[in-house]
Amino acid sequence: MSKTCGALFLSVLLTACATPAQLSPGDGRAFELSVAYIGGRPAVAWYGGSARHEALFLRYASATGEPRGPVQQLTDATRDAYEPSLQEMDGEAVVAWYEQEGDSRSGGVRRQVALLARFDADGKRRWQRQLSADDAQGRIPVVRVHGGIIHAAWVEQRDGAEPRIRVASLDAAGQWLQMPRDAVAVDGNTWNLNATVGADGFFHVLYDSDRGGHAREVHWLRVRDAGIEDQRISTDDGRESAYPDIALDGTRVVLTWFDSRDGNAEVYLRCTRLDATGAPPADLRLDDVAARRVTHTAGDSIGAYVTWHDGGIVLAWTEVGERRRLLLQRFDRDCRAVGAATEMAGARGAAGIASLASSQAGLALAWDEQRRDANAHGREVTSVAVLRAWPHRGPR
Repeated sequence: MSKTCGALFLSVLLTACATPAQLSPGDGRAFELSVAYIGGRPAVAWYGGSARHEALFLRYASATGEPRGPVQQLTDATRDAYEPSLQEMDGEAVVAWYEQEGDSRSGGVRRQVALLARFDADGKRRWQRQLSADDAQGRIPVVRVHGGIIHAAWVEQRDGAEPRIRVASLDAAGQWLQMPRDAVAVDGNTWNLNATVGADGFFHVLYDSDRGGHAREVHWLRVRDAGIEDQRISTDDGRESAYPDIALDGTRVVLTWFDSRDGNAEVYLRCTRLDATGAPPADLRLDDVAARRVTHTAGDSIGAYVTWHDGGIVLAWTEVGERRRLLLQRFDRDCRAVGAATEMAGARGAAGIASLASSQAGLALAWDEQRRDANAHGREVTSVAVLRAWPHRGPR
């Protein structure tokens, strides 16, 4: 695939080539971005700032990625806020995140609280709910919205107990439809949840855990009302399979993850279909012969995220080498590559983990980028939130 503007984009449908736009101030921090289309335009949430504690921020952009409106600060930074998960509801932002209080005596963590809130177009909070229990540690929540219902999952742990994924659902006003409840036990190294909702209302959550196995393996959790089903979908081979992501298009499913079975982390894709009940195939194994290895690098390939767009699949991931690079590649509906991967970032600074969003309005790719000051002897001094957005059909 050519890296020229004309070869990358379908010029009949696009008004201009997408270029990276910085959304956050250059004198602060920006990490763990989450992008979504809200009211037909891209919006990006991140944590960071310039205060002593990390806060959550949100900013909207135009269809082609240019910043629109001010940076909205969503939390007050009285305690550290981390890892926002962003969704749209009726043209407004729904955000899940967790906040953390340190223990000054031990230098550890005193409390972690998983939270969920809805914000209007100006960043004013309409309502907020605490997801995790008062007597437990709650972290890494993920939120998805479908059919007027808000679905959330997070990891929670009480003193002396094993950590568990808990799930809940709420209505648009923040009232509980299904109260927080245990779904499945995990382990202390489960640090990534990704999810989607099917047309039938099932909430699908992908996670990794080494509980009961030899290494971290990928699991598929399916939730609807009171029903909860969990299925390990990668082989317990002692080689880490971790950080999965999932996207649905009707009954078609695409999954991505990184697998260390060849000695270092490499990104894979697996296409499949839901069965007649809306469940993954009972015999599904991510790492069987149907898996497609995307990367072949000496360094680790990590942080893969995937979405359906324009009838096909778009995959983004980060390469770790002499410099951290962010790449994007298209695939057809059967996980076959359509052209080569294209570098999106890495020339100006170290690219962080990507976030992808797709809608009828276009495709958006957001990431954090650590930049170095030439006068600071190579020391990293800033981390900024960056967005690229393609209206209509996206990059070709």
